[in-house]
Amino acid sequence: MTDEFFNFDKTNAMIKPEKRCRNCNHHLLLNQRFCHECGQRTDTHRLNFHYFLHEVPHNIFHVDGGIIFTLKELFTRPGHTIREYLEGKRQPHFKPVMLVLIMGSVCALIQYLLKDQTKKKIADSEILKGDVKASGLTNYVDFEGLVLYFKHIVEWLSNHFAFTVLLMLPIAAWGFFLGFRKYRLNYPEWLVVFLFLAGQSLAVYVFFIFLNRFSGNYNALFFLICWGLVTFSLTQLFNERGAKYVILRSLWSIFLSYFFALIYIVIAGLIIAAIGFILYGYDTLIPVISKEL
Repeated sequence: MTDEFFNFDKTNAMIKPEKRCRNCNHHLLLNQRFCHECGQRTDTHRLNFHYFLHEVPHNIFHVDGGIIFTLKELFTRPGHTIREYLEGKRQPHFKPVMLVLIMGSVCALIQYLLKDQTKKKIADSEILKGDVKASGLTNYVDFEGLVLYFKHIVEWLSNHFAFTVLLMLPIAAWGFFLGFRKYRLNYPEWLVVFLFLAGQSLAVYVFFIFLNRFSGNYNALFFLICWGLVTFSLTQLFNERGAKYVILRSLWSIFLSYFFALIYIVIAGLIIAAIGFILYGYDTLIPVISKEL
């Protein structure tokens, strides 16, 4: 007699030996839907059109989890949702980094589709051409190339809003980590908090893309709403404290975030400018700088 274990169905008929998880090769129990070792579904099968027509949309849009569920929770009970995620209830929610990347990609796609292609473009180099020649900078720097270099960076950041948000998130999280340092959340946890809040803000920004395109510039209102949502979310997250105390802490944290963001932007700008001058400066530029120093 072999050492194999056999399972029996409801009619007591003998069926195949016990299965193993196709992800981690762990033993599976009878009628087990998910592997108790790695969490993967046990009924995996060969990929086909059914997978794309059912499984992928289901995993994204189903009401008990996924991105739609997470966004719904972030607008109805944001603070409670974030607290539950930090405490370990993470299975129903979309991963916060992927949430920001997907929402940012949606915003970028909508911005691209609504872009006014008929708008006449004016070359920045032509606008500044006279002043540049008068200053003599063209003797040392390819100024037109330098202007295009800065323009491409600004346009890339504008067209990749999710990446721009991710670049600024560590600064915002650091400001709130210092502002709420008595609340026992560590810095990585504040990063997760702001990833969820960034996903929430990007969902709001989808509406403002259309508003800005057809009714004017309402970015100031967008940022005001975002900070209102942040404050509301934090009052729920720290509901054991008084709302007034949390609001005051939020205002102080916002100030710290903007202060550190200003330093961050200045340093990044100097680094980008230095790279630009290295790339577009003529051989005569370095001797001139050395002479001035």
